[in-house]
Formats: sequence, C-alpha cells, structure tokens
Amino acid sequence: MPAEAGLFLKNLWYVAFYGAELKKQKLLSKEILSEKIVFGRDDKGDPFALKDNCPHRGVPLSYGWFDGKCIQCCYHGWKFDTQGTCTEIPALAPENNINVGKIKTGNYPCKEVNGIIWVYISDKKLSENTTVNKLPDLLLDSNKKFKHVEKVVLPCNIDHSVIGLIDPAHVTFVHQSWFWRSKKSLRIKEKYFEPSPMGFKMSRHAPSTNSKGYKILKGGKSTEIDFQIPGVRIEHIKIGEKNEVVSITTLTPLNENETELNHFFYTTLAVANIFWLPLKTLGKTFIGQDVGIFNKLKKGLETDPKLMLVGDPDTQARWYYELKKQWNKAQEENVPFVNTLETQKLQWVT
Repeated sequence: MPAEAGLFLKNLWYVAFYGAELKKQKLLSKEILSEKIVFGRDDKGDPFALKDNCPHRGVPLSYGWFDGKCIQCCYHGWKFDTQGTCTEIPALAPENNINVGKIKTGNYPCKEVNGIIWVYISDKKLSENTTVNKLPDLLLDSNKKFKHVEKVVLPCNIDHSVIGLIDPAHVTFVHQSWFWRSKKSLRIKEKYFEPSPMGFKMSRHAPSTNSKGYKILKGGKSTEIDFQIPGVRIEHIKIGEKNEVVSITTLTPLNENETELNHFFYTTLAVANIFWLPLKTLGKTFIGQDVGIFNKLKKGLETDPKLMLVGDPDTQARWYYELKKQWNKAQEENVPFVNTLETQKLQWVT
C-alpha cells in the first residue's frame, strides 16, 4: 500500500460535532488532525472555533469561562472575543500603552449546516481575502436536519478508516446479519464509476437484490453513492417519485491513531417514524460490526506488516490514494485541484 506521507489533507472542511452537542455559553475542546481546538456558540447561536491555547502562557482556553461574547483564560484572566482577538488583560495598569487588540489566538472557519458543525483546517494562516474551499453538498434543504446521528471512534488512522468505508469486499464477512445478507447470497457485482469534483461516484443503479435492507423499500428505487475527499460518503436512495433516503458517513481524523466516524440519516418515508426504534438498533449493530473489525485491525497493525491492494475490489482504495496525491500537489503548487480519474467499470463478488 502507498506510504502514509501526507496523512492529513489540509484546506478542507471536517465534521466537528452534531450541533446539539454544542450548547450556548459552554466550551468544548476537541483534537482534529492533531490540532487542539476549542468550540463554542456566540450569543447569536453561531458556532466558532479557536486554537485551544491562550497565547500568554499556553493554558487551554477551554478551561476558562465564556459568557457568550468573550472567553476568559483561567490563568491570568486574559479575554478574547469569538474571533480570537484579545480584548482585555486585567493585570495591565490603566496607563499602559499596549494595544491588546494586536494579540490574537488562531481561529478556524466554522459553519453549521443542516445541524452539523464543520471546521476548516488550513495549512496556512487565513486572512479575509483567503479563498476557502466549499463545504460538501449534503443534499438537504438548508432548513432540514438529519433524523439520526451515530458517532464512534475507530482505533486507526484516516487512511485505514477511508479504505474500510469504501471497501466493497468486507460486507460479506463483517456484516453477516439476518437483516442484511449472508455468505450464501454471494453474487458478482458490476458497477460503473465516474469522477466527481472531489472524488468519485458509483453511478445511479438499482440496489443490490441480495441485501435485505434494500428489499423493504417498496416501489421503484435507485441509489447513487458518492465518495469525496477527505472522507465523506453520501448515499442517495430514491424511492418512487417522492421519497428519498440520504445516508451520509463522514470521517474526521482526530490524530494519527484515531478517526471519528459520524453517520447521519434522513428520509421522507413515513414508515421510518413507525419503526424508528428498531431501525436505530439495526444501525448501531451495523456500525458496531465495523468497530469490531477495526479493533482487530489495530492488533494486526501493531507489527507493521506489509500490506497490499489487489484487483477491482481494491480499486477505490487506489483511487483514494491518487486523489490525496493530486490534492497535496495542488496545495503545494497553489493551483486548482483537478480530478484526473476516469469513468470505469468495476467487478467484484459480494
């Protein structure tokens, strides 16, 4: 497998929290791409993100106090607004001539879309004139929120997490369930893939007939699966003329050894409200199966074995590494990212 040089992709948006986790006048600290970040909501309810260190002596600002407008450090009481600009240093005498407004702690672009809080991780200091790349399109109107959110931490780096997310061959063995499929239902699959602006998508097609999860959806149905760097998988299922299911999985690298997986679910199907509790239980079981195999993977990787990617089932993993290479090259050369992947048919048995 390719070397892990350039493990983290910068100048991209990452999921930080589901919005309900971030309360007003509360601070939350989180590690993302090995950077310590403090999050909060201002008095208008808008989220913000700052480097979680006071520039004076380095104490995490998340240990301080927040009144909706300013964060006050717990060590010497320095105050900062939600953009990271210092507004007060209590220990300074009134006659001092120091312009505290020139003192800043780093801040991060932060947005809430469809109830999900995203943070932008850059490889350089941002200014008002800096172009920030677009957020992923979550396929929902801005006034809609997801019906269910599930969060787990995978004990491996972002590369292994992404490969697990887009790998079609593990389903037969990891997700054997009465509600999904068994080894007895193996069939050859033939799927067509096309490049998308930030990745690649499995062209719209009829869902697999050997997956019980799809069989319960009545009426004409089709699905399209889009993968985007740094680690966003969006499955859009159409059922008949009016109904849809949007299933989104995002991966946020916390550090070099842990990756957070968030799964967001939305549907217009009224029947989902009736069977919501069993559906949530099945979803937890499905994700739990993935966590179980990743714990076993962690054990195997302790010996740093030589790994490989073989044939069509692993082609998407090779595409992922190629996209990373292209993205990093574009950032280094300060040129627009160009996806050079081509339309291709892949086959595998699952």
